[in-house]
Amino acid sequence: MALPMLCMIIIVLSACCFDEQKNETSNVNPKVQSVETVSVTRGNLTPTVSAHTTIIPALDFVLCSSVEGTFEACSSAGNKITEGGVIGKVSEEEIKSPVDATILSIISSNESVPKNYPLATAKYTGFALNIEAENFLKILPENAALKAKFQVVDGVGPTEAIAVVVPVSENAESTLQCLIGKDIDVKPGQSATVVITAETRKDVLLLPLSVIAGRQGKGMVTVINDGKQIQTEVMLGATDGAYIEILSGVNEGDTISSIPPNLDPRSKE
Repeated sequence: MALPMLCMIIIVLSACCFDEQKNETSNVNPKVQSVETVSVTRGNLTPTVSAHTTIIPALDFVLCSSVEGTFEACSSAGNKITEGGVIGKVSEEEIKSPVDATILSIISSNESVPKNYPLATAKYTGFALNIEAENFLKILPENAALKAKFQVVDGVGPTEAIAVVVPVSENAESTLQCLIGKDIDVKPGQSATVVITAETRKDVLLLPLSVIAGRQGKGMVTVINDGKQIQTEVMLGATDGAYIEILSGVNEGDTISSIPPNLDPRSKE
């Protein structure tokens, strides 16, 4: 009789312990959550912009001064010029055409011009791809060397564009035109994806785009410091589509929440 009674007591005590553990588990603060993080690192980044667009006959493009000074023309309107041909000089700095083209207009010699002033317009007889790149251009230095590749949907590619120029258009300040070689078999109206890159920036602070709220000029990140989450403003530079350059706001090695501030449910609690 004693043995069955002992077994019953053990079962009851075990049940009580289980209920107590269950209650303790249910009392855990649901707000205590693990936070996935990334670190601010240093590395190299190639500024990149991409877009889906359509093949069109090339628009006329602009040739600008690369320095301030007095312009001396070496060509005139109506002249044909070959790739690399000099159209004129500004303070001994040669202004060259990136492609075979026809000069449509050119300013007079002995004109004093500022840097980036339009000196001539030229026509390339071929096809092109135009993309809006306002934000991309804002973070680049003046006269940055650009390269482009394109892939035609169900067509040729990836193929390098022969030049990236500024077209004559209402949105010239925010548009880039990628000129297609005359030996490439394309047709107007075909869809294509274009990727334009600038010179690689070395040894810059980097964060994944996915951890930042904001893209244009500045954004917000959540810095993790001594267990505290601090929303911090950062100034943004160039991006390659996956990572972005951090100009200020955080330092190398800082720990950042992997969830942007405006998407983190913890920030609302």
